[in-house]
Amino acid sequence: MRLINNNGKKAHVLYGGKYYVVSDNGSETLIFPSDTGGTITSWLEVGGASGVTLNEVIGNFSEFLHRA
Repeated sequence: MRLINNNGKKAHVLYGGKYYVVSDNGSETLIFPSDTGGTITSWLEVGGASGVTLNEVIGNFSEFLHRA
């Protein structure tokens, strides 16, 4: 996983050749697919969990990404 940007509430990452936005709303942190510029391409979450922080998800990204 390569961290492209992180403002403390939202991060843009590259993982497995795909781009994602990781968003922390204070009660849950969710992962959404994005384009190369960090714009969310689908609001259907592809990962995340309740009760975890942005840093926890970034630190162990593969564990929080849902498997298809």
